[in-house]
Amino acid sequence: MTKYRILFTSYGASHVNMVMPVMRVLRQRGDVDLRILALTTAHAVAESAGFEPVGFRDLWRPGDDTARRHGKRLAAGMDGNLVSLAESEAYLGLSYAELEADAGEELAEKEFADKGRAAFLPVRTVGRLIDDWKPDLVVTTNSPRAERAMILAAGLRGVPSLAMGDLFLDFEWQWMADNGFATRVTVLGESVRRHLIAKGRSPATIAVTGNPALDQLVSEAAVTSGTALRTRLGWQERSIIAWTLPAVTAGDTRIAPVADKLDILQAMLDRDANLRIILRAHPNQRMDFGRLDDRYHVSPREESVHAVIHAADVLFTEFSMVGLEAALAGKPVVTNSSDDAIPYGPLGLSTDIATIADLDAALTTALRDRPEPRLDLLGAPPTGTATANVIKEIDRLLLRQRDD
Repeated sequence: MTKYRILFTSYGASHVNMVMPVMRVLRQRGDVDLRILALTTAHAVAESAGFEPVGFRDLWRPGDDTARRHGKRLAAGMDGNLVSLAESEAYLGLSYAELEADAGEELAEKEFADKGRAAFLPVRTVGRLIDDWKPDLVVTTNSPRAERAMILAAGLRGVPSLAMGDLFLDFEWQWMADNGFATRVTVLGESVRRHLIAKGRSPATIAVTGNPALDQLVSEAAVTSGTALRTRLGWQERSIIAWTLPAVTAGDTRIAPVADKLDILQAMLDRDANLRIILRAHPNQRMDFGRLDDRYHVSPREESVHAVIHAADVLFTEFSMVGLEAALAGKPVVTNSSDDAIPYGPLGLSTDIATIADLDAALTTALRDRPEPRLDLLGAPPTGTATANVIKEIDRLLLRQRDD
């Protein structure tokens, strides 16, 4: 039996968590060969799931001397803890060399200085993997650099592609709404589908599937993990606020300083002897919260975020996907999305505050009233069905490929 070849591409954190459930089910079927270009922390996740991921370090070719020099220069000083130094050198070097070849030396230097990695779109580089492996289908999520580049590289070669949208595509619509980008896109809910259509995407190319990363949220294992976490901490009878942080860079002005919000939470703890706090950093970042007493639990990367969600009575976040997961789990959510990156408030998924001056009052009210998030405005399929829905779209594209 000839097997279809499907090439996945994914960054880490929430993106690889979308991809893994789909790949696991497809692997069990036996009628497809799977490969994944796993970027940043996605590499370790794919390996732990039993796959053999490739990275940018597998894309070197003879003649890449300039790219190797750039890689050594740009990766100097990196610690290699989350992403290997060899992978960082390859990603930075190959991506920068392609930018320089397209824009010229002077403009490339300016673009990288102004935008950092956001200046990269390494279409030719990731296209090497398509040329080598010749997949029948390319599948990515909606990340703006290597994943976007992979979809574009597939299009240049006439290879069908599926781009999976994770959340609300507030800025990702800029490429996801382009009818020349990907053969088909999948989205979280009907509200996101309408958003893409309003931006120009053909309705016939959009499927409302939900997000596969959310399927395990409603499993018995996820729910009981929350109870187990409370028990392990000795907080069975406590009120718990979980604060899940998005990935931010130094100088990011979209959210208030961490220390300012810790001060607010500390004041709440001092006022309410029954209150406890879970702090959860983004898995791609190491966060130093300073010295904390035993009323805090700093959730490690290895701990399931679903355990944190189900352990909490109220969840606070800025613009992390975890806020959506908590809302789908029926938890009261407070958000501080001052940049309107994610429309939690307009969709009725959270109590959205404009500034952290309102944080104490919003959290206190949520703990007291336990408001249930609205889910009707989102228009998502039932939680737990997204993986099967995405696989139906993959099969349709593979069958179309066979029929053609």
